Amino acid sequence: MDEIIEHKQQKGAVLTQFGLIVAIMGIAMIFIWLLLWTQPQPEAKLEQLASIKVIVAQVVEREVQPFEQVTGRLQPIKTAQIRYEVAGKVIVRKVEPGEKVTTGDVLMKLDGADYQDHLLQVAAELIIEEKGVGRDEDLLKYAQKNLQLQQQEEQRLQSLLGRKLIAQSQLDGARQRALDQQAEVVRLDYSVSTNNARVRMKKAQRDIAKRNLDRTILTAPFNGVVNEVFINEGDYVNANQSALALVDTSQFDVQLDVRGEVIAELALKQQVNVVINAVSVKGEIVALQFDPNINTNTHQIRVRVGNENAQAGLLAVVSLPLAPQARAKLIPVSAVLNLHGRAYVYSVEGNTVQKLQVQLGRRIGDEIVIIDGLSMGQNIVARDVNSLSDNQQVTTE
Repeated sequence: MDEIIEHKQQKGAVLTQFGLIVAIMGIAMIFIWLLLWTQPQPEAKLEQLASIKVIVAQVVEREVQPFEQVTGRLQPIKTAQIRYEVAGKVIVRKVEPGEKVTTGDVLMKLDGADYQDHLLQVAAELIIEEKGVGRDEDLLKYAQKNLQLQQQEEQRLQSLLGRKLIAQSQLDGARQRALDQQAEVVRLDYSVSTNNARVRMKKAQRDIAKRNLDRTILTAPFNGVVNEVFINEGDYVNANQSALALVDTSQFDVQLDVRGEVIAELALKQQVNVVINAVSVKGEIVALQFDPNINTNTHQIRVRVGNENAQAGLLAVVSLPLAPQARAKLIPVSAVLNLHGRAYVYSVEGNTVQKLQVQLGRRIGDEIVIIDGLSMGQNIVARDVNSLSDNQQVTTE
């Protein structure tokens, strides 16, 4: 019994010591947490950026001549789809794509036998019609004389009938012959009066037949180069069917769409600068559309250049002059910092730079027009602005 009591006392002492240890550990953790929570925060220490060298430029003010650069593709000054105006079988094809031709050169031929026969037919009809003109005039004269004689005979028989020397039937027969003769005079008079019209009609038919015969031969309408051939010997072609494409490459045009601000400063035959394959050449404005396109509100112009260093399909950059600007404020393009869709420059104030927002105008070569934000003569950082920050210390060169 005494052993049991002693064992319980020992067990209670152990539990009391364990609870004391746990309590001490809890108090220690709370104390540590309070120390961490109440410890002072480290203070931010600003470090001054190192001074760097910058190149300074001044805002200048002068009159400038801005240009609008517009890009287009070169195309031949003439392009023709040559078509047959008559139908027939192709019997001759004299050209291939890439061949040069001159005005009047024969390109293709159709079988013209039927057109030749038709021309002979209408030419013969014209001769017959022309000969008939003189015949009808002579017949009219004779018919008019016969009518006079017949009318006189009618009057004579009328007098004889009054004296009862002839029968009524004889007078009626004379009247009938007079009417018949009068009808012949009317017919011949109509024929004579319309002879000239019939002759002109036959001449027109002959001329049409001659032109149709000529149309069986295709000739070059201008000096150029054959670009495409669509038919071969032995093919049957219909009227208005394309036979080949011809282009004139002696000069080239570049067609452009420009804004109203640009068209206002342009004129026909005006000389402009054109860059083709990095080569600068002179071009001439040959067409201007002063009334804008109703859908795009742009004006179409054509600039013509020579064929030196030019080829159809090449890109051409045309510089079109705009209205001159007096007293424009200019700075180097390299001085502009573009950030989040806005433009900034760094103004040099003593030994520091100030970041200023500016409104940009048109770029002119290596300079750009400042519309707002800077004053004439103001010092700015000319380049390497991406490495700067506002209020940074600098040294100038």
